[in-house]
Amino acid sequence: MKREIPDNDPNAIDDALPHALRWQLRALRRDELPRTDPWAGIAARLAEPRVAPRATPTSRPAALRWGVPVALAATLALALGVAGWWQAAPLPVAPSLVQQEASGLTRQYQAAFAEVDTVPAAMALAVQPAFDELDRSAQLILDALARDPDSRLLLEQLRRTYSHRLALAQRVALS
Repeated sequence: MKREIPDNDPNAIDDALPHALRWQLRALRRDELPRTDPWAGIAARLAEPRVAPRATPTSRPAALRWGVPVALAATLALALGVAGWWQAAPLPVAPSLVQQEASGLTRQYQAAFAEVDTVPAAMALAVQPAFDELDRSAQLILDALARDPDSRLLLEQLRRTYSHRLALAQRVALS
């Protein structure tokens, strides 16, 4: 036989339990006071002056606390410096086809100038400024080719400058 327990009556549980079990549960409950007064110990601990906690193995001196971030910053600076140096260092580059042709052109014209460049002393004063100006122009074009190694326009300009220089040397030699 099952009894229903009403929801709003707190004593209804006691009525639903068998009589013997109810007495056993009441026998388990004992009201005892603590053997010592806990408030006396709490008051004594509150009255003690506060002492700084002792250093634990995990707390580090200031030098060690700052050492790790400083070491990380130095490592980062070194890495950035090496990366910057690496990119700034010029890599050996094989000369381009235009540069190779300009180099060959220069050698050929210098050999031709060596054969033709016998200027008599009387004519040397008259044509020497023109030779110097053409040589200076050729050097400027070679410098520009070093900065822009694939420029065909500069190669053609170098060829024209050398041709003018050779033609002037030939006219002087024939006169």
